[in-house]
Amino acid sequence: MTIFIHALIRSFNTKINIIVLFLSPILIVFLPGQFGLLFFGLVNIYSAFLLSRPVIDDRSNKTIIRIAATPTSYFNYLSSHLLAYALILTFQSILFIIANIIYWKGNLLDYMFVLTLYLAYTLMTISFSLFWNSLFKHFNLSSSLFSGVATLMCLFSGVSIPLQLFPESFRKVVIIFPTHWLPYGLEALHNDKIIRVLMAHLFLIIFSGIFILLGSKRRY
Repeated sequence: MTIFIHALIRSFNTKINIIVLFLSPILIVFLPGQFGLLFFGLVNIYSAFLLSRPVIDDRSNKTIIRIAATPTSYFNYLSSHLLAYALILTFQSILFIIANIIYWKGNLLDYMFVLTLYLAYTLMTISFSLFWNSLFKHFNLSSSLFSGVATLMCLFSGVSIPLQLFPESFRKVVIIFPTHWLPYGLEALHNDKIIRVLMAHLFLIIFSGIFILLGSKRRY
């Protein structure tokens, strides 16, 4: 519990974190049509990455080695951080949905599906950030490369640009991107194809499991 609370406190140490986490979702509510719902996926993945910085910082400054010398297990350390980030991003998603309901109205049941889709997507972005940071020893290098990779992933997977604008042949290729399953699920929900919405949830959870397994391998 102490590590969990410490992770929560560290998440709000910088102004940029607060702006991205809580101000950005409010601002993109005003984007027309489904653009706001899609663009939230970009905000979410950058939010997850910013939140995950302490994990790579602890590894680069050898804090994780000192933790390993205590009774605290690495599993407890990692799970406490992931739980803290999941809680923060869940609040971010709920805030965004409430703002949408107030500004755009709409069907409450549809918004509940959107919320669960965001929660599955949040789990994936946190897991992906953990995996990504496990590839680097320092945050600066990780951050500079992540900006380009995340932007391209969101661009070609339908998060930044609606899937309807892509040719059908291209849409068959982008399913390899984990970010693709958010716009896929939103499009399916818009077309009342609930089975496909549930399938989007499933793939996001599968990707989350893969990234957690890969990202948790490297400790130091």
